[in-house]
Amino acid sequence: MRDIYELIRQREADVERYEKEIERAHKELEALRVAARLLDDNADTAARSVVIATTPAMREPQAYSSNPSARPTVTPTPAPAAWATAKQFP
Repeated sequence: MRDIYELIRQREADVERYEKEIERAHKELEALRVAARLLDDNADTAARSVVIATTPAMREPQAYSSNPSARPTVTPTPAPAAWATAKQFP
């Protein structure tokens, strides 16, 4: 039969170890959240720069004819996804 006090010490040590693992997991989770925000901000910035570069107001003035079909259409190019430029692992 095992000593009850030894069993209690073992369980307390287990609880302490679990608490440290949970704390470490919380820190890793927070770091991932920060990284996700940075990646999201980078994607938003890239998307805004593409939209700004393709807006008609930023281009050279063009002479348009009265024919609406002769006017060039402006289609913004899609911004690359944040993961598209990230290092890919096999």
